[in-house]
Amino acid sequence: MNEIDTLLDRFATLAGSPRNRRLADAPPRISFHIGLGRSVWKDIVGFSLIEYFGKPEVALAAQLRWKLFWHDNIPDDTVIEPTLGLDFGVALEPSLFGVGSHFSGDTDPMYAEPVIAGHADLARLKTPDFFSSGLMPKIHAMHKAMAELAGPVPVRFPGWARGPWSVACMLRGFNELYMDLSDDPQFVKDLLAFIVESRISWETQRCSFLGTDPRDQGKDWQYVVYRKISSGDQFNDEVDGNLFSPATYADFIFPAEKSLRDFYGSLRYYHSCGNMTPLLPTLRGLKPELMHISQATDVAVADSLFDQTTAFQCCMHPVDEVTAADEEKMRSAIRLRLDAMKTRKAEIWADALYQGGGDTLGKALDWLAAARETYRG
Repeated sequence: MNEIDTLLDRFATLAGSPRNRRLADAPPRISFHIGLGRSVWKDIVGFSLIEYFGKPEVALAAQLRWKLFWHDNIPDDTVIEPTLGLDFGVALEPSLFGVGSHFSGDTDPMYAEPVIAGHADLARLKTPDFFSSGLMPKIHAMHKAMAELAGPVPVRFPGWARGPWSVACMLRGFNELYMDLSDDPQFVKDLLAFIVESRISWETQRCSFLGTDPRDQGKDWQYVVYRKISSGDQFNDEVDGNLFSPATYADFIFPAEKSLRDFYGSLRYYHSCGNMTPLLPTLRGLKPELMHISQATDVAVADSLFDQTTAFQCCMHPVDEVTAADEEKMRSAIRLRLDAMKTRKAEIWADALYQGGGDTLGKALDWLAAARETYRG
């Protein structure tokens, strides 16, 4: 029996493990989680990122090793399900429109230079094809090979994660797009509308291929190791209240996000690492089931605005509040979140941990211990 078969045999038993049964049967109101990136896992369980994104057997074995390690050695509140996945991080969506991809031995894939140098370039962009555009041929080939190797263990097919404004920044360029808001606002609206239409077209093809319904948000997939997301989720790290006004968000960005929510029938998760505080009065109209609250967003203000039906995913600053923090700093940061959410269901994460190896894991475990002790009082 080879290594993959040995790992798969054990991996398939995780669904019934005492850890997973406990978390599934009695999920806590406040849960604590650790999120390590592949750039950290490669040093903990040993694999090459270049090979991971090019060789199905490496991607499969690496995931099996890190999930089993996580299950056995990281006592957070994450259910380690016996499923596998495939994703190319932030590189997928821009690749669909012709943006190149950079692969590195140190980080996840990144996107290359924008393809919209001038406004006339928008008319030359084509609606992406689910099978032939960008990284899709590579994804289809790798997914098929991984599924064959995994046998009965499910390998989730990736989806479109990035929100409209995020993709627009990738296609046009961050600075250029912000200038366009004042220089040619109609171009910005046309670009966002094209991105929304493209995602809907691509998602329709994806659902036809998988035999699913875009409104079924229970069909989740794996994203950047520790995110379990649904097809309608929106990742918009470039949406930030420090960069534009609430009026700009309401006029340009929110309508595009709302169009996607209407297509999917709901919004399970909204993510931005920016300061969302001034934008929340409008954004709450999306009614996300799970709202990411970054360290830059005022959690108390967010708690006062959202219905209790929206759970929060509160995330620490990965350096200031985790890897470079002493115990008192960790406790203070955790207490800040707990005090703001007296009744709300919430996940509290030490995530976006993308640098280091064993040392980073050690600090994350210190944080987890401090979080549990602080919560117990």
